[in-house]
Amino acid sequence: MTVRHSSRISLVWLSIAIIAVTILWFRLQLSFDLSVFFPQKSSLSHDILLEQMKDGPGSRLLVIGLSGGHDEQLESISDQLKQRLSQDQAFINVMNGDFEVDEIQIPAPLDQYYLLLTDYDYSEAALHAAFTDRQRDLAFGGGSGLLALMGRDPWLNTLNILERLAPVSQNDGIWFAEDGSAVLLAETAAGSIDLTAQATAIGLVHAAFDELADTQNVALELTGVGAFGVELQNTIRAEAQKRTILASSALVIVLLLVYRKPRYLLLASLPISMGFLVGLAVVTMLFGSVHGITLAFGFTLMGVAIDYPLHLFSHARQSDGQRAITSIWPTLRLGALSTAIAYAAISLSGSNGLAQLGVFTACGVVIAALVTRTWLPMFLLGQNSVLDTRPEKRVAPRLLILPAIVVLAMALAGERFLLKDGLWEDSLASLSPIPAQKLEHDGMLRSAAGTTDMRYQLVLHAADLEQLLIESEAVDVLLKKAVSDGILGNWRSVTQLLPSQLIQQIRMDAIPDSDVLQQRIQIGLQGTAFKPDAFAAFKAQASTTQNLPLLGPDEFNDSQLGAWLDSHLLRMSDQWVALITLSDLEPVALAQRIKSWQSEVTLVDLQESSKTLVRDYRNGALKTLSVATIFILALLFFGHRQWRQIVWIALTVAAALATTVVTVTLVQSGLTIIHLVALLLVMGLGLDYALFLSRKESAQEQGATRHAVLACAITTTLTFSILAVSSIPVLSFLGLTIAVGSAASYLLAVVGSGLWRKTNSAEATP
Repeated sequence: MTVRHSSRISLVWLSIAIIAVTILWFRLQLSFDLSVFFPQKSSLSHDILLEQMKDGPGSRLLVIGLSGGHDEQLESISDQLKQRLSQDQAFINVMNGDFEVDEIQIPAPLDQYYLLLTDYDYSEAALHAAFTDRQRDLAFGGGSGLLALMGRDPWLNTLNILERLAPVSQNDGIWFAEDGSAVLLAETAAGSIDLTAQATAIGLVHAAFDELADTQNVALELTGVGAFGVELQNTIRAEAQKRTILASSALVIVLLLVYRKPRYLLLASLPISMGFLVGLAVVTMLFGSVHGITLAFGFTLMGVAIDYPLHLFSHARQSDGQRAITSIWPTLRLGALSTAIAYAAISLSGSNGLAQLGVFTACGVVIAALVTRTWLPMFLLGQNSVLDTRPEKRVAPRLLILPAIVVLAMALAGERFLLKDGLWEDSLASLSPIPAQKLEHDGMLRSAAGTTDMRYQLVLHAADLEQLLIESEAVDVLLKKAVSDGILGNWRSVTQLLPSQLIQQIRMDAIPDSDVLQQRIQIGLQGTAFKPDAFAAFKAQASTTQNLPLLGPDEFNDSQLGAWLDSHLLRMSDQWVALITLSDLEPVALAQRIKSWQSEVTLVDLQESSKTLVRDYRNGALKTLSVATIFILALLFFGHRQWRQIVWIALTVAAALATTVVTVTLVQSGLTIIHLVALLLVMGLGLDYALFLSRKESAQEQGATRHAVLACAITTTLTFSILAVSSIPVLSFLGLTIAVGSAASYLLAVVGSGLWRKTNSAEATP
């Protein structure tokens, strides 16, 4: 290779690196949205499920736990914290179970439109009954807040509406969890995916807590979707830095021990760095933002891309780099293309998160292989001696039975010990990067507040919003009957906050004229202790309401109630969708009742829907990978055209995969889609080891191959063992699976190929 040619190659790769860095500098945006690894939308029920997880009524809640002190101390701190946080605009509502009317602020547009949200009886008798009830309320106490509220709304229906919309059940005392923690719920104004705003809200909670007195022995804990997102953001950064340092250190030690040349460290970093930069730049261009898990997945790319320079280093020990790469390139190319095909397939699995991982890894692997092929050899001059290239007789894979036995044994082990409860974990929580114990603790704290069970929902949809609201109001009537019959405890529907314009107009027309209403008020006040003008605000609001435009969704923009409306009224494509949440129901009885209704309403079980979503997601990914596997086998055939060798390679890889599945399932219970991604890399490693150890080579080259494969197996197993102990479940799943798979792939390939060679040598002896 001439100096000019070498310079051109270096210039090309340096230019590519500069372009990638420029793209990342101007376009890279990190995302930590917890839903990115969930499947993309595939049906209406699945759309609703994902929407509820991202922006449902419970997703905006910061769950605050106070523990460590005695009950009186925790009650005092809970009240003080509630008062401080309620004054900040970052929070829509702060609740701790203690309900005080004087603290209630009626949000817009409820403060102006409450007379249109409920049917009122404006007769003298109804007004007198309301005034009498309010007089009785005042006899038991009540401050200026209650007086002002009843002056505008003698029925106090605004409180009933707010209680109906609340995401929790209001009690008469401070909430306490099973472990003795006092619990508060702070509903944030920002959505859970706005991690900057969520981090600000979390900071406000900590600042308010730090300003309180008598908190020496009290611990503050925050959970919830937003809190988990912020924690994940910080954890990923810390984990990525920590694991990268540990893995890089281990890699340095292994390379120095195996090759004893420090400059190989720098050379080995070239394919890894180029693959990382280009892969990340491609993901940035295709997806706009890059998830933190994808960035941390660069660790995984290091584990596979390091194999390519190691193969080159081992084969170049007694030759120059160009001869070595010419010798191993057909095999290396085959392994890299197989891995790239597998990851390109997973990018079509139906998840933005996995699509990012697939594109990132496929691009990174291809670039790393090309850098090894075109750039690294010029740095490896070595010795220019001529190798003994006389090939040994090709290893005839006569012991196909060995990997076949392993596959069968592992399959039987899985059937006997693992498949009683199913091999796969179908819970959507299994895809969450949040540890299971944190999710369980969050659930325990929420249960103290009696948060609404969002499992069962009724779904209605229509092309026209007014028609949808009318249908929802008809269902409200049917649900009221279900409550009276005892098969339903309660429900929340969009029309409890946004009635149809038809109903609003009827209620507006029912409001008496000002003079008539004034006369009825005065008659209703007879026999009470109220002054004649005590309900002047009610009369004024009634007159104002008659001149208001009818209430629509736009009136909730920038309102504290906007988040509630958005979680119960969705706009999906050309359809309006209304969600009615149900609580304390008998599912079977209610489902049978719904069948008798003359309404296009569907009962959705979000728990079951989440399981079917994960199953469909996984099955789709498996089908895609099955097609990819066929392509890989075809690639192997055209690369070798030796069917027995291909069968041995396939069985060896299958045996490694079976061993990995059994081992990982024993350690981490059921497999998830994340494990499936890791098994793709195991397949790539198995192909790499088996391809090289079954090559037609001279004795000299065989030694170099065994040396390279051993170095690859050690580095991959060691680096991913470090990842296996990560606190982030996604990374732990990847690490353990690939570490076990790398070790199993190496041992099976080495033992199998060694037995073949012995068998072949024995047959060749006369």
